[in-house]
Amino acid sequence: MPTINDDKRPLYLRIKEYLEKKIENGEFEAGDKLPSENKLSKSLEVSRASLREALRVLEEEGKIVKQQGIGTFVNKPTPKFKKGIEKLNSVTETIENEGFQAGTEKLNIKEIKISESFKEKIYKVSNDKIENVLRIERVRTADKTPVVYCIDHLILKYLDKKYKKEFFKKSLFDILKDVYGINVKKAVTNIVAVTADKYVSSFLKIKKNSPLLLLEQYHYDEKNRMILFSQNYFRNDQFQFKVMRKR
Repeated sequence: MPTINDDKRPLYLRIKEYLEKKIENGEFEAGDKLPSENKLSKSLEVSRASLREALRVLEEEGKIVKQQGIGTFVNKPTPKFKKGIEKLNSVTETIENEGFQAGTEKLNIKEIKISESFKEKIYKVSNDKIENVLRIERVRTADKTPVVYCIDHLILKYLDKKYKKEFFKKSLFDILKDVYGINVKKAVTNIVAVTADKYVSSFLKIKKNSPLLLLEQYHYDEKNRMILFSQNYFRNDQFQFKVMRKR
């Protein structure tokens, strides 16, 4: 491979980087079995000794795993966020509490009249008559890596001041508290396993049909008003949610 052999760094490092790129761009996916050392060394035009050293380092870093007598496999990435969901945190808080910088991309907001099917869903959890909502669509990032695709619906009749687009680059909980004096106190949450369609996968920079965790949440304030309905699509390779259960 010219891209390997033309480089002046130690050969095993060049092989390692080449294989890492194959993993990162999805040519080798989590759980995939790598070709045998013989086939791989021939295809890369490198010695088996150099290949073995590259594989040794990749295994030490947890990117591949060897199973004796079976083969070498691409390891499943360890989620960056392993959180219990008993405490109600915003996406921003969840990201920042793990030491990452939270960001916002692809921000789009508009006022919409809710559909009849949406009304039916809302009325199951709210006694208020709700007609119009502010739909906020955005991608949340952790250190500039897209990790959550969010669709939020704020109930417009509770917003007593004009909103600005730049408000929604940060936590909705903070916006509601600091701008509108609304404190989100609780949420009813449904957790659903879904797969990414073409639209969502392009936003999160993952392959189509990649697994996602969808959290559908109905948020209530201290007056028990349903203030916000959110649909947050979390990357399955980045998030792992836990629930403490007792008997």
